[in-house]
Amino acid sequence: MVGRRKSNLELGMSRLYVYEGKRTTTYYTIDRHNKYINLGKDLRSAKKQLLELEGEAPEPGTIADYLDDLIKARWKLVAKKKLATRTVETNESEAEKLKDFFGNMKPEAVKPSHVWLYLHKYRGAESPVRANREIALLSTLFNGLLGAGIVDRNPCVGVERNTETPRDRLVSDIEFKSFLKYCWRHGDAGRRIALAGYIAYITGKAQGQILRLNRGQLTKDGIAFAKRKRGAETLVLWTPLLRKLIKASIDMPCTIDPLYVIHSQAGTPYTTSGFKALWHRRMGEWCALGHERFTFHDLRAKAVTDMTEQGRKASDLTGHRQESTIASVYDRRRVRKSHAVK
Repeated sequence: MVGRRKSNLELGMSRLYVYEGKRTTTYYTIDRHNKYINLGKDLRSAKKQLLELEGEAPEPGTIADYLDDLIKARWKLVAKKKLATRTVETNESEAEKLKDFFGNMKPEAVKPSHVWLYLHKYRGAESPVRANREIALLSTLFNGLLGAGIVDRNPCVGVERNTETPRDRLVSDIEFKSFLKYCWRHGDAGRRIALAGYIAYITGKAQGQILRLNRGQLTKDGIAFAKRKRGAETLVLWTPLLRKLIKASIDMPCTIDPLYVIHSQAGTPYTTSGFKALWHRRMGEWCALGHERFTFHDLRAKAVTDMTEQGRKASDLTGHRQESTIASVYDRRRVRKSHAVK
């Protein structure tokens, strides 16, 4: 087996090798007798096995152990509807990145200098924004350890984060209608994308809320949305256009009577990754015609911006409790307008 040896920075250990095949990745080492030893397909497990082979097995109570406990606790919050599923799925990915760097360390051994290196030299060198998010999760972990008396300080506090530029892409009405029309002309899948995008815009909801929207949420007065994260429950009142869009979506071709408003031909809801792939494909085709790309998330910003321009309170639609979130993330007015005082 011929493998490619990665640098210590990539794999985090010397004498750890990786074989990258067409369908799978396998980690291994070579002993002093030049014998290949398979360490499996999971990087963290491979590192642990290598340490055991070298007589340096990590002790329990490492950052990796506490991160596992944190993720389990956050899944319990999902069950109680206090956190979104997508949030914890993202946290799981963030935790794996943190384990690669901090995993074998004891909490008390982590210093601000380690956090700085992660942010600016290790992970932050290639993905500065993601590094910020990952350290935010690590900081959450240390706050819990601080409260439990396991550590006496949070090493993430006071460490300079990477600079982030707020997204300011504002989708115009002309662009939005152009993309919807393009999708509508390209088969059932395109029409489902168009309907999902239009419903997301006029309800001011996130992609996850739209993909999970089911007929049980359709009430006499409007569409009921459960609270999301620390937000409030919302009821989006019916308008003729909203009724028309919901009916058109439910009536899309399906082999069963669908439970979900946005559904596949089999009647199942789209997964986040599946819908994202469809969106990117159609968006790429539309951009090839000379248009500027925008994301599904930009539609929520468009809803907030349009409502704010009309003098309406956007948080009543989105469910955000803090107006500061609306102002910093979703309000993308390029010019702020106001009447004179007198």
